[in-house]
Amino acid sequence: MLFPWRLDNALTIGPPWLRLFPTRAQAALMLRTGRSFPPSHPTTKMCLRLILALTTSRLFHDLVDVGCGSGVLALAALKLGVERAVGLDLSLAALAVSKANAGLNQLEQRLFLVRGSTEALAATFDLVVANLPMPVLVGKMAEFARLAGFSAPLVLSGFQDLDRPHVEQALQKYSYQASTWLNADLSFFGPPPSGSYTWMAALACVSEGREAKKT
Repeated sequence: MLFPWRLDNALTIGPPWLRLFPTRAQAALMLRTGRSFPPSHPTTKMCLRLILALTTSRLFHDLVDVGCGSGVLALAALKLGVERAVGLDLSLAALAVSKANAGLNQLEQRLFLVRGSTEALAATFDLVVANLPMPVLVGKMAEFARLAGFSAPLVLSGFQDLDRPHVEQALQKYSYQASTWLNADLSFFGPPPSGSYTWMAALACVSEGREAKKT
């Protein structure tokens, strides 16, 4: 079950009945989660904080959310001022949830949904967002850089503090460097399978004074 929570004063996120109550945030995003990745997970919240920081400082014309799930990151970005977004997912069920959530928030004209992996897209975007398991995240780094035109920022999560060196190494291969690291703990009933309670997110930009590699 999704409980309402507020992203600073910019956005309140919660279930459809959120519309029945006043919010002190500038905007509200209503979500049905289905069986998609939980929007309340720390990695989702950290990605949203990084997106908020970016959209506060500049205008983004478009964004791609790789592995969009419920569509929370793409839809939140639209609420925060991004003009249009593409949600990409292998799961038809996830895309159906994203489509329903876009309609729920009257954003269906600004969110475009594509079934497939990154190879399904030839365009480049002003911002690339991916909240994915660490092996997928690292394995897809070349594609993230391509979708970013080897210049746009990347917002990445889905990995833990133990995985940070692997993420940094993959970023450096394409001349990206994380300018911001966020971390948040998630409690488990018993020891966590990975040995760590700490999840992380990163905002990565092309290293200053270096041209991103296109190979």
